[in-house]
Amino acid sequence: MKYYPMQFATLVSAITLSVGVFAQSGATPVFDVASVRPSKAGAAQRSNVPLDSGNVYSTVSADDVRTAAGGYFVATHQPLWRYISFAYKLSGTQELSFRFNMFSGAPKSGAPFWVTGGFDSPPEFFDISARAPADATIDQMRLMMQSLLAERFHLQMHTVEADAPVFALVLEKDGVTGPKLQPHPVSDTCSAPVSDLPPVCGVVAHVASTTPGQHYGGRGVSLSLFANSIQTMTGIAAVPRPVVDQTGLTGLYDFHLTWVHDAASGDAGVVDNSANFRDALKQQLGLKLKNARASIRFLIVDRVERPTEN
Repeated sequence: MKYYPMQFATLVSAITLSVGVFAQSGATPVFDVASVRPSKAGAAQRSNVPLDSGNVYSTVSADDVRTAAGGYFVATHQPLWRYISFAYKLSGTQELSFRFNMFSGAPKSGAPFWVTGGFDSPPEFFDISARAPADATIDQMRLMMQSLLAERFHLQMHTVEADAPVFALVLEKDGVTGPKLQPHPVSDTCSAPVSDLPPVCGVVAHVASTTPGQHYGGRGVSLSLFANSIQTMTGIAAVPRPVVDQTGLTGLYDFHLTWVHDAASGDAGVVDNSANFRDALKQQLGLKLKNARASIRFLIVDRVERPTEN
């Protein structure tokens, strides 16, 4: 394994499974003012700025404009792992690895339980409100959040590069996509809803439907975002390895994918949707997962503390 110290004096714009940290020289931007407080029990979970990187666990509404909200950041009752995920633009696969340490061959994230929680026990929750320049972008806000986490939570991290088992997302037949995976039309300006797709572009999200099964879609998304969102859609038990896009497809695509949990398979009470998901992946999108190995990077916590007083 190779170790990469993470310097907070540099601009770190994103961490991805395939290319790791992309850094730029210069001083890290900071919020003009910021407040961090433990959240009250039972408080509503809200954020006026999207905290995801395009992989959404639920449906999104048409008024989800996905902007930096004029420089005001207000998030309530959020676990620290979610702020870290926002700050470092973690993919769905990276986020699950950071929280649950369940990928074979992957190093442990080192994040304490109060940061991540577990499948049946919650983490601790925090409210963060901050102000940035009115013209700040979401990616600039991510960098400001990195500074805030380092200052208030004493967060220090590095990345580890490891050769690990993965699933490669590839085309079932060369040059052929399925009927429900199509290039995003140039004419679609994302200003109006489209049937069976999320109402906004750039996300992979649950799509509301009156028919049984799981319904997920993406509108104007890359296949790399789709690959990194697969475990967000299925759950890590169904796809227990990182997924790497090797389709060779560039540009943006629209997709709608539907499958049904197979409650009859496995032990009583255990849902195994991996086979049905893979069948749907082939039949509807013309894609499949194959065993592979890849050198990928994981986020590791060296130090983190509960926040200091405002």
